[in-house]
Amino acid sequence: MKAILVGLGGRGRHWVRVCRDFGTVELVAFVEPAAAIKKVAVTELGIAENSIYASLSDAIKGHKADFVIDVTPPAVHETVALAAFENGLHVLGEKPISSSVTAARRMIEASKRAGRRHMITQNYRFGTVPRTTRRLINDGVVGKPGQLDVTFYMPWADMAGSHYVTEPYMFLNDMCIHHFDMMRYILGADPATVQCITWNQPWGWHKGDACHVAHFGFTDGLHATHTGLGCSVGKTTSWNGNWRLEGPKGSLSWEADKIIVVQGHRTEKKINGEQPLDQLPYVGEKAILAEFLKAVKEDRDPECSGEDNLKSLTMALAAIKSTQEKREVRLAELG
Repeated sequence: MKAILVGLGGRGRHWVRVCRDFGTVELVAFVEPAAAIKKVAVTELGIAENSIYASLSDAIKGHKADFVIDVTPPAVHETVALAAFENGLHVLGEKPISSSVTAARRMIEASKRAGRRHMITQNYRFGTVPRTTRRLINDGVVGKPGQLDVTFYMPWADMAGSHYVTEPYMFLNDMCIHHFDMMRYILGADPATVQCITWNQPWGWHKGDACHVAHFGFTDGLHATHTGLGCSVGKTTSWNGNWRLEGPKGSLSWEADKIIVVQGHRTEKKINGEQPLDQLPYVGEKAILAEFLKAVKEDRDPECSGEDNLKSLTMALAAIKSTQEKREVRLAELG
C-alpha cells in the first residue's frame, strides 16, 4: 500500500525506517514545512527533496496514496485527519489521538462519514509482556483481578526547549497514556473514576508537572494506581514500568520486563516463577502497521481505532482535570 508521511521530525524519521524495513508500504510523499527538519531528513534518510511538500493538500494532489501516517503534534492531528478523510485516505496517527476530547470526536465522526479506517499508534500494548499478560489473565492464572499497581521511574524527555518539557502535564498526557492504554487492554475494562495529584521535584527539568500518583476506580470494585516520576536520576524501571496485579489466586508482576506469577497463600500447590513470553510475529510499531494494513484489507476497525483510543485519552485528560480541580473526577464528565 502507498502512504504519505506527515511530519519528518525524530519520530517521523523513525516511522520512515519502520516502513522501509516492513517492506509492504511504499512512502510516496512526505510533508514537512520546516526547512531545517526537511534538510535533516534528506541528508539522514536519502529522501528525494522533491517528494517533500509543505502541505498535505499538495502531497495528495501530486501522488496517489492509500493512507496517511500522521506524525505531527497532537494539536495538528485533527487538521491532518480531516484532510485525509476528505480525500478518501485512511489514517494511522501518532498518539495521543488529540489534545481534546471534542476534537477527537470530530475526527472519529469524520472517519465514519468517509468510511475510512483510523488507528492510533499505542505501540506499548503490542509488546510481548502485555500480550502474554492479557492471555494469562484471561486464562485465570490469578483469578478475577482486584488490584493493579504500576510504578514508573524514568529520566523522561530531557530535551531542553521541546514541547515535552515546556508544556503542562506532558508526562501524563504523552507518556503515561501508554500505561493507561495498557491497563485497559490487559484488564479488558475501562475505569469510571480517577483521583490524581501531580507535582515537580526541585531537581527536575520540566515546567509542567512530571510526578504524580493516580487512582482509577472501576465499577466492578477493581482498583488501579499509577505512580510516576519523570525526572528520575537514579534506578529506573523499564519503559513498561513495574506492574503488580493481585487476584484471589495470587499475583502477577512485571519486573524488568519479566512476568512473575506467585501463588503462595491458601493453596496446596505453590507457584513462584517467571512465565515464558508468547512468541509474536511482530511487536511495537511493526505490529501496529501489520494490524492497520490487515484492518484496511478486511474493512474492519483496527485495534486501537480512534473510537477505542478516545477512552485511553479520556483517562489521561480526566487525571489532569482531577489534579487541577483537586477532586475525584468521573470519566463520563469529559463527554
